[in-house]
Amino acid sequence: MISMGTSSERVVMPGEKLGMEEEYLAELNTYTEGGNVYAAVYGSVEVDNGKVRVRGAGTEIRRIGKGMPVLGVVVSDIGRVLFVKLDGFRVGNYLYVASEDGKIVKREERGGYGRGRHMSSRQGGSEQETPCREGDVVLARVSHIENDTYVLDLHGPEMGIVYARCSECGSDMRYDEGSKALVCSACKHVEHGKISSLYGKPYMIKSFLEKELTH
Repeated sequence: MISMGTSSERVVMPGEKLGMEEEYLAELNTYTEGGNVYAAVYGSVEVDNGKVRVRGAGTEIRRIGKGMPVLGVVVSDIGRVLFVKLDGFRVGNYLYVASEDGKIVKREERGGYGRGRHMSSRQGGSEQETPCREGDVVLARVSHIENDTYVLDLHGPEMGIVYARCSECGSDMRYDEGSKALVCSACKHVEHGKISSLYGKPYMIKSFLEKELTH
């Protein structure tokens, strides 16, 4: 354990536990979860008067490109297209950034993503699949870049919604294995969608990104 009021030569990896919130105030390059404080970047630990930070050991910025996984929030639903605000994320000593935002093109039901929300389409009377909705956090893969926008793909078990709030009351949704759906933890409202196998598992998402980007 790190001593209070001292600097440390201890080198930590992203996600490594530094202590408990009751012991330390999380500062630069750290985050809190479940009452604990964790390192957000690779670097050396510094503690001063109950405050803990991580001095990064240099960061290389890499641009997200074709075939790479991305994380983002669905910000709008316009006709056949869902627009996604993409977040940057760290893997090891690299910061991956998106130079553009993303979009998900809804598929017709046949050959679509499977178990998505459905909505009627006025285009030829076909039915289009809506795999996620505004506010959902999604894990997707960059299919290609089109008109300065990342076109995102949700095929594969890991791809899809990784976090959602209830559209009825705003509470967290949990994944129900029996119904293969999202169930509100408060009002029990049920929603379907293209749900990732990593839903609600941040550490597994981190491991997936590391594996994808460091192989």
